[in-house]
Amino acid sequence: MKNMKEAVRRLQKDGEYRFEGLGRDESRRAATRLAKAAMEDDRKNGIESSFGIARDAFGYYFAAQING
Repeated sequence: MKNMKEAVRRLQKDGEYRFEGLGRDESRRAATRLAKAAMEDDRKNGIESSFGIARDAFGYYFAAQING
C-alpha cells in the first residue's frame, strides 16, 4: 500500500477502498490492515466506526464501512 494515511482517509470518506495490483491473498491482508487502521484513527478522534473486509465476485478483497 503506497500511503496508509491517504488510504485511511479515502476509506473514511468514500466508505470503501479497493486495491489495485494485488493478488487475492495480498488484498485480503491489506484490506484487514486498512480496516483496523481506519478504526484506530477514528477512535483517536473520538468517533465510533466499524470497518471490515468484503470480497467481490472475482475473489478480491476490499475494505468497506459496515453500517449497523
